[in-house]
Amino acid sequence: MLIERYLARAMLRPAWGVLLFLVAVVAVFYSARLLGQAATENLPVESVLAMAALRLLLYLDVLIPVAVLLGGVIGLSRIHQANELTALHAAGLSRFQMFRTLGFWLLGVVVLVAALSMAVRPWGYGIFYDIEAQLAKQLDITRLEPGRFQVGDAEWLIYAQQREGTTLKDVFVHQRTASRKTVFTAEEMTQTVDPDGLIRLRFKGDISSHTLPIMDQREREDDLVAAFDELTVLVEPKPMAARQKIRRAMSMARLAGAKAPIEIAEWQWRWVAPLSVLVMALSVGTLVSTKPRGHRAWGLFGALVLATVYFSGVGVLVNWVERGTLPPTPGVFLAPALVLIGVVLAGWVRQRRGLL
Repeated sequence: MLIERYLARAMLRPAWGVLLFLVAVVAVFYSARLLGQAATENLPVESVLAMAALRLLLYLDVLIPVAVLLGGVIGLSRIHQANELTALHAAGLSRFQMFRTLGFWLLGVVVLVAALSMAVRPWGYGIFYDIEAQLAKQLDITRLEPGRFQVGDAEWLIYAQQREGTTLKDVFVHQRTASRKTVFTAEEMTQTVDPDGLIRLRFKGDISSHTLPIMDQREREDDLVAAFDELTVLVEPKPMAARQKIRRAMSMARLAGAKAPIEIAEWQWRWVAPLSVLVMALSVGTLVSTKPRGHRAWGLFGALVLATVYFSGVGVLVNWVERGTLPPTPGVFLAPALVLIGVVLAGWVRQRRGLL
């Protein structure tokens, strides 16, 4: 029906506009943040941009419910101010007919967010963690900038006066392990990586090495000072965390049988995300003034407050379930339950006032 399609467009078009705005804001924020990190740490730009794109994709299961709430308030406020719903109802069009098409589209949004939360989320985090692991390799001198101290990882601190291609000149290297500290100085240093991941640091020219144990000062007699013309230091690669052990990258099937609180919290969040679309949509009616001259600004302000409090509360509940402070029942589902109770009470109060 033409009128039904018109109402659906009037309600959904602002939601799409709000979603595009939110996506643009999040994209600019994370791109600027990660590109700044790339410039500081000399990270590959393509990897950083891929991480920013994944971050944006992974935030859609939050941005879409917020867009439904804000867009719904904007659209319904405009319709109410134009008295279009009153005119259509007077013409014999029931409220069910008015919103039947809108409900169909809303169901599609719920399915979309469910797919993003339950399928795209673990896939995206799996790729994101892989990129992070590659960027956080324990040592990569090709990313080091001459003239400044830089950390390879928690074990290595490196300084080079200058660089020629992949060779560092006039280097100072500090290595700290659980049992000893070693300082190397040399005229040159290069790095190679074997197919099995073994890293080889090759020092050349006027090499000095000073090694001492991390012990009480009384045992300094074990210090070792040596000099070389050439020296190769072997660095074992650190094992990467298995993707299946990282909860955000775990599939729904694995999470369904998990008993650890941290995994239960993740499983519940993936169900709360699509439920949030329905919660936000049902909240629209309670935030919009039905008065012909009612101000839309108050409804929009209330929607912003509701979205902020709701998703902040969801984050708090997730943390509580992860730590075992909150039992799995009701767990994270407490947030949508409380909002739905508030919607029912607000509707009842409006109905009573209308009767009075």
